[in-house]
Amino acid sequence: MTYYSRSENSRGEKELLSEHLKKTAGYAKEFASYFGEGAAGEWCGILHDAGKASVKFQNVLEHTEQGVNHEACGACMLLKNSRLLAAVVFAHHKGLDWYIKDQLEESYRVKGSVEHSSLGRKFAVSGAEEYNTALNFIRSEVGLPKSFPQFIPENASHYEKLPQMLHARMLLSCLADADYTASASHEDEGIYEKSNDVPLDPSRILERLEEYRSRIIASSSADKGINELRNSVYEDCLKAAERPSGLFTLTAPTGTGKTLALLAFAAKHCLVHKKRRIIFVLPYLSIISQNAAVYRSICENVLESHSMCSYNESNRLFAERWSSPVIVTTSVKLFESLFRSKPADIRFLHNIADSVIVFDEAQSLPAGLFGTSVEAINTLCKMFRCTAVFSTATQPAFDLRADLSCTPQEIVSYPQRLYDAAKRVSVDWRIYSKTDFSDIADEMSELSSVCCVVNRKDHSHKLFSLLSERCGDCFYLSTDMCKSHRDAVIDKVAARLKSSLPVRLVSTSCIEAGVDLDFEYMYRALAPLDSVVQCAGRCNRNGRGAGKMTVFIPNEEKLYPSAEYASAADIVRLMAAVKSIDINDTSQMREYYKRLFRGFPEDKPEFVKAIKAMDFKETEKQYRLIDNSGANVLVPYEGKLELFNELAKEAVEKGITSAWMVRAAPITVTSYRTDKLSELCESVYMRTGRGKVPAAGWYILNDDNFYGENSGLYFGDESSLEYII
Repeated sequence: MTYYSRSENSRGEKELLSEHLKKTAGYAKEFASYFGEGAAGEWCGILHDAGKASVKFQNVLEHTEQGVNHEACGACMLLKNSRLLAAVVFAHHKGLDWYIKDQLEESYRVKGSVEHSSLGRKFAVSGAEEYNTALNFIRSEVGLPKSFPQFIPENASHYEKLPQMLHARMLLSCLADADYTASASHEDEGIYEKSNDVPLDPSRILERLEEYRSRIIASSSADKGINELRNSVYEDCLKAAERPSGLFTLTAPTGTGKTLALLAFAAKHCLVHKKRRIIFVLPYLSIISQNAAVYRSICENVLESHSMCSYNESNRLFAERWSSPVIVTTSVKLFESLFRSKPADIRFLHNIADSVIVFDEAQSLPAGLFGTSVEAINTLCKMFRCTAVFSTATQPAFDLRADLSCTPQEIVSYPQRLYDAAKRVSVDWRIYSKTDFSDIADEMSELSSVCCVVNRKDHSHKLFSLLSERCGDCFYLSTDMCKSHRDAVIDKVAARLKSSLPVRLVSTSCIEAGVDLDFEYMYRALAPLDSVVQCAGRCNRNGRGAGKMTVFIPNEEKLYPSAEYASAADIVRLMAAVKSIDINDTSQMREYYKRLFRGFPEDKPEFVKAIKAMDFKETEKQYRLIDNSGANVLVPYEGKLELFNELAKEAVEKGITSAWMVRAAPITVTSYRTDKLSELCESVYMRTGRGKVPAAGWYILNDDNFYGENSGLYFGDESSLEYII
């Protein structure tokens, strides 16, 4: 019997199953070879569609049968020698499940049309006779490798099964990408070449980086001492790049040029160790565009991969596979992918192997997921040939978490020297009593270059209103504003500061990380210490004067957006009550993390339980860097009204698509006020091949009374944290 892998393509050609298996095996072998497991990839590729060598599956292609499970056959063939590879093959359509042994043995034992117990589908191959037929086909038409891969024991971890689970995801990524690529080549023979970007050229990056730095230094208005510190950090990064691959930290104050220094480390490390990719990971979309712009001015072929990206055809292929030499992405995209289980979600994961991964603003990882997040990156370094750098001015004390098995290498020889030399902000800890926002507004109105950052959105609206009553030149910033709106405000504020024009800004914590603004005075509502230090980084950034920051406790009933946030802020209050905290003293930052981690000796219990049980679905459910329960609202921002009207009309008349969502991203706000959305916004529909279906989590705000130039989207009391996904 002749076995085919799929229906005819647009040219009326069928693909032989043997050809598809050979092609998939070749790709999977190549992809897995980047972390030394080409043989494992090849075995998975050969056997992933073994179940298609059956009458029942061929009937599916003839449209005389449906609901057939073809993945169990190859998984069953692998089970005796490797439960890991069996799980990977079984997962290549539906997702990872470790507990499949009973199902696979059932398919082998029972002859006839047996239904898969969990998926309600018939096994394409069932009974010993059909298995032998499929196996003989594989041996004669495809061929099996002479030896079976021998796996090195998984790396030890406090989270026992975490390395093994990541191992499965990486191999599934190889198989999924190989399968998708081989399948697409049946329609377009050149798809593999089209979906591979140019190779990394680290020598060229270093050359262009030096040219870029020379221009920046020549035009810099920063204090001479600040420029010397930036040079010191840069040189330390170049020296450290020659060290062996592994896990690193870069601990340096804000404003010391970490963005360029990190690129220097990554490029030189790739040059020395022949690594194939640089991946920059940032916590917020608010800082991705400006960092990506810097990298693009130095590196060729920079790919952004996050929820606000729009792609042309070639970039779309690169984004699906992460095949570009330099990638800029978000913490949510990278970390959550490391804990997902469906093949489409992790197709690109194998292309992380043999790369340098740079985590900017590493302090943003939540304490309840900190251990597993760091251990996952450590596993990438130990098992998958990666080098990773955690960079921040407020470096978490890794050694104080008992659940961590890694000790990163610090790039800077003596970080405290940098902090001593970089002192440019004095802090007034006004925490012995509460302060009315009216008093803060009075003080800010007397200053011409000042910013106040608060913890809750309702606080930000109240303070802005009070400040606006007292003086002009007031500005507001929060994630209640769409990205286009925020970018416009930041650009206007930056231009006014540069021209020494008055600026009084009220902001939520969205300004803390990576926003390049430089105020003479800062006010900060009491917050976790890393947030306080990050805010200080927006004050006297270039060291041209004597910056001053006041930390205060608002005279409000509700102070914080969450219990975890409140607990961390209270640690700061207790420390400062004993002795004023020197934000340039790394030992005090260490003391803060010591106290913080006492409440988190390991990650949250439900998540740890899921890992220990090798429960892939529950692990994915429990690992959330941010609250994803918000809804997306298309807003009538005045600066983009033409785009709003165009998208709103299309949504109402035709329904929305994934391409529509990408176009809508610049004028979309994430709102958690589900009580107001259904009342005040218009629901939209998703356009599908079967017509229009409700688009869960998407709305259009047609009433501009609820979207203001100085408030963004505002329905009333808001308290959610400033996360941008």
